[in-house]
Amino acid sequence: MATSQLNLQAKSKSSETNLVLASQSGDERAFGQLYEVWAGKVYRFVYIKVKSVPVAEDLTSEIFLKAWQKIHQFKPKEGAKFSSWLYAIARNAVVDYYRVSSRREISFEDLPEMADLEGEEPYTEASELEAVLDKMPAEYAKVLRLRFAEEIPIARVAQIMKKKEANVRALTHRALKRLAEELKNK
Repeated sequence: MATSQLNLQAKSKSSETNLVLASQSGDERAFGQLYEVWAGKVYRFVYIKVKSVPVAEDLTSEIFLKAWQKIHQFKPKEGAKFSSWLYAIARNAVVDYYRVSSRREISFEDLPEMADLEGEEPYTEASELEAVLDKMPAEYAKVLRLRFAEEIPIARVAQIMKKKEANVRALTHRALKRLAEELKNK
């Protein structure tokens, strides 16, 4: 890395530290500058996790509100990065979102319109998929439902199915291949 890039990074790091220190003293403008630098990156991080623009926007706002409220708790010292602290807040906000949303009832707005329910079955693709899964070996159907319908990580699926992670990966691969064949023949 060139010397000028190292100098620029050091200057950037020290200016960020200065903005954090000023924010801790109550300087809203300094925190606004931190927001300008990090808002887009935090939003992208959150969006990748929740896959919803409105939810990602709301969570990003909550994250920066919490960061402003707790900025005095961040201790800028050698090796401690503001970004790591901020991403920890973001990660916790995403975990909290999923914890709360998994317990929540379906809202009235999430239900299909009555007109959508008339005539043909509204969820034909889902029922076709369920029919194909029901024909597959039970172990294949179970691993696909756990991994993709319930979005459970491989490590947890391995615990549930009492298998090694490598075996779950192989089983998932075989199950997906079989599912593709079954859907193609449908």
